[in-house]
Amino acid sequence: MDKIIPSFKKSLFNGSKELIGDLTEYGIDSLLDEGLFKSFPIVGFLVGIKNTCQNIHDRNLLKQTLQFIKEFNDGTISPELLDKYKKNIDNNSKKLEDELGRVLILLNGNVELEKSKMLANLFRNYINNKISWDEFCEFSEIVKMLFVKDINYLRKIYSGEFKRRSIVPDYVYNRLVSLGLITMTLKGLYPDAPGSLSFSNEQNISLSKIGGKFYQSIILS
Repeated sequence: MDKIIPSFKKSLFNGSKELIGDLTEYGIDSLLDEGLFKSFPIVGFLVGIKNTCQNIHDRNLLKQTLQFIKEFNDGTISPELLDKYKKNIDNNSKKLEDELGRVLILLNGNVELEKSKMLANLFRNYINNKISWDEFCEFSEIVKMLFVKDINYLRKIYSGEFKRRSIVPDYVYNRLVSLGLITMTLKGLYPDAPGSLSFSNEQNISLSKIGGKFYQSIILS
C-alpha cells in the first residue's frame, strides 16, 4: 500500500477531468494499447512496466478507480477545503494511508461502477465538510451492502412519490429497513371505499434521518 496510495493521490487530485471522461469510454485493453494511462500514476502502477493488466482483481480495481476519479472531479469541491485536505494528508502519513487506503480497499471490493460513483460523492462531501469521516465510513459500509437497483426506491421515497408500503416490495422494504435507511408510520384508519364498513391503515414510508443524509450524500453534491 505504501506505493499505490501516493499514485492514487496524484491521479485523484491532479488528473485532467476531460481526459478522465475519455478514459471511461475505453475498455481496459484499449486503454493500455493506446498508452492513455501515462498521465495517471495509479494506472501506470497497476499495469507495471509491461503495460499489461492480466490479473482480474487489478483490472477491476483499475476500472473502479477511474470511475471514482471521474465522478470525484465532476462534482463541486471548495478549492479552499480541497487545498486544506491535500496539505493535511501531505503532512500526516497516517491520515493519508487511513483515508485514501480505505477508499482503495472499498473500490477493490466493488463490482458495479455505480457504487464507485457513490463513494466518490461521499468522499467529495467529506472534503466539503458536509459529512464527517465517521459518517463517510458508516455510509460507505451501507453502499457496500446496498442493492444498486434499490437506489430508485430511495429516490422515489425521498421525492415523496411513495406513501404506501404496498408499492415497495416487501423484500426491498425489509432490506432498506435493515440498513436503517427508511421508516414506516401509520397515519390512521381510513375506509376502504365510500360506505364501506372495513377500514385499512394508511402507511407512510419515509427516509430515516440517516437515510436522508445518506441519500443526499451519495446522489446530491
